[in-house]
Amino acid sequence: LGSIGSTLIGIIAGFSVDYVVHLAHAYEIAKGDTYDRITEAFSDLGISVFNGMITSVAASIPLFFCQLQFFAKFGTFLCLTIAYSWIFANFGFMTLLAQLKIPLKEKGCRL
Repeated sequence: LGSIGSTLIGIIAGFSVDYVVHLAHAYEIAKGDTYDRITEAFSDLGISVFNGMITSVAASIPLFFCQLQFFAKFGTFLCLTIAYSWIFANFGFMTLLAQLKIPLKEKGCRL
């Protein structure tokens, strides 16, 4: 495993779960049944997650044309990781939540 692969593996942990964590947090703090929670999670953070994906992908596109191998590979890796992560978070994870209907108890005031 070379230095490029090692660097990319270290970065993938954060990028691959970023959107799932944001939507899961929005789902957790939402009120109501599963459908209401999913709707509120998408309405609260859906556009922010989408805009984050767009800006990250747009930032990685110029890296495709770099002459240095590290930056070209990093741009491709970043673009694909962000795209797959967004697709899974919006279509895989939220669908899984809708199907499993995981009950969440209402919590009181936490300090």
